[in-house]
Amino acid sequence: AIVVPSLVLSTDMSHHAALGTSLCAMVLPAMVGVLTHANKGNVAWRVAPSLALGSAVGAYIGGKEIGLHLEEDVLRGGFGVLMLVLGARTWRTAR
Repeated sequence: AIVVPSLVLSTDMSHHAALGTSLCAMVLPAMVGVLTHANKGNVAWRVAPSLALGSAVGAYIGGKEIGLHLEEDVLRGGFGVLMLVLGARTWRTAR
């Protein structure tokens, strides 16, 4: 949740480029995480393929059909609102 804003604020990357870069950087750690959890028996293989397929379809539609067509300010504003909502929810449950 902090990588995209950090990239936008500390570099000259657009929000779109920061999102793409962040997603690319997560590929290898995700693969290592899957292998680690699979070796410990912590993957529900009955559910995982359907979840992965749904996530892939959602990512494709969200990225190609929605995200790339949004203006930079709209994308940045939506991301900011999401971070505020998640932060407030986390703060509320931590009390």
